[in-house]
Amino acid sequence: MRRRSFLGLAAAGAALPWFNIGCSSVRAKTIVAGRRIRVALIGCGLRMRQVLSTKCEDVDIVAIVDPDQRALDAIRPSLCKRYPGRGYEKIPAFSDYHELFAKMADGIDAVIIATNQQQHALPALLAMECGIHVYVEKPIAYSIEEADLLLKAAKKYGVVSQCGHHGHSSPILAQIVEYIQSGAIGQVHDVWCYDDRINSQAVVPPDAPVPEGMDWDKWVGPAAMRPYKTCYGPHQWYDWKGFGNGNIGNMGNHIMDASFFALKLDQVDPISAELLDQREGAPGSWPLRQTIDFRFPAREGMDPVTIHWWDGIKDGVPVDSAHQNKIGIATKREYQNLPPIVEELEKKYNLPLGQVGTLWMGEKGILWQNEFGSAMQFVPASLKKGIQKPAQWLPRIKKSHVHEFFAAIREGRRANADFRFGVPLVKTVLLGNVLAQTGKCKLEWDGHRATNNEAANAFTRTTYRPGWELPAV
Repeated sequence: MRRRSFLGLAAAGAALPWFNIGCSSVRAKTIVAGRRIRVALIGCGLRMRQVLSTKCEDVDIVAIVDPDQRALDAIRPSLCKRYPGRGYEKIPAFSDYHELFAKMADGIDAVIIATNQQQHALPALLAMECGIHVYVEKPIAYSIEEADLLLKAAKKYGVVSQCGHHGHSSPILAQIVEYIQSGAIGQVHDVWCYDDRINSQAVVPPDAPVPEGMDWDKWVGPAAMRPYKTCYGPHQWYDWKGFGNGNIGNMGNHIMDASFFALKLDQVDPISAELLDQREGAPGSWPLRQTIDFRFPAREGMDPVTIHWWDGIKDGVPVDSAHQNKIGIATKREYQNLPPIVEELEKKYNLPLGQVGTLWMGEKGILWQNEFGSAMQFVPASLKKGIQKPAQWLPRIKKSHVHEFFAAIREGRRANADFRFGVPLVKTVLLGNVLAQTGKCKLEWDGHRATNNEAANAFTRTTYRPGWELPAV
């Protein structure tokens, strides 16, 4: 029996009231006043614990899912400590989200998905088909085709969606958007985004025994089966094709988030993407370095703009623990593939601009932000004296990014970083992965495929192991 054949068992969810957030023929679940939102956690590693680091009083965790027993054992005491007296020491646990939905779909209102990246789209689609609201960690999809399916499903089923770009809920990021859109630094024609991650490997380690308690088949999920290696352990799965999306897949959604918001890039598709430089990693690993130009057309009131993306490690710098830490951050900035303009501006204006961030180059001046939009700086600093602070027109999120997701469910509205915003962003990020596999070239892009390089289009799609295919939308 195909794994997705269980979906007919979820019909009980359709008996709940429906609501509409901008689409027709919906069956998304509503929450009766006074009832807690019933949430299942899919992928219970460190990232899930970070997402839930702020207490959500009006939520009940009703199930946890992870193919690694160690992750399930770690999250239980964390939940019990944060929510004493809720009985979470006995919470139902599953190794496979297919079983979760088959047994509990009618008792779940929302899921938070924080698995490795090849398992983001499938549980999200299965949940939405049951009318369940979805919060998906970044990148929300492994491939461009998956991203399009997520947006189509969210519209079809009318669910609330939220992308795990937690910086989008920063009050500083909102202020940055207000400055940019008020014209404080004039028209922006170039944006420099730089990343200090090295989510790649230079050497393929030998096969190793599967850790006790890990169901390796279910951990691999939709990806091609392969022997277990220690390099697939915590966080390092980012480095490998099939499991993660490399440097740009890890941090691109965070670093480019404010640019997409402030410059209205979610309203258009890039017209081209050009890979200018790349340092290859080990076979099966993502590149150790990329330099990419993404070109966007004019938007309402805004000129065409180019996002210049720089990530990874310089030539001659070893890939080892002396040069990067355990989550892939370069231990010194001198090891990074850093845009020369960053150091030029630092020397000219005596301003530190960090190992990671964004520079908006405006006609009237420059604005810098850190990776999550929680800090900003005018360049030069004296520029701020001549700029009137814009009126506040964007709402400020009072609690956390996940609180905003739950609030949107209760209020029957869009969350602030839903799929309508996040899909255009992640598709640009994933276009960087298409280039990584195509090689140095310039792709003319129509939003779904390269129009000048048919070979590149093979990398916009994902191939799934039998039994792990995506449901039709």
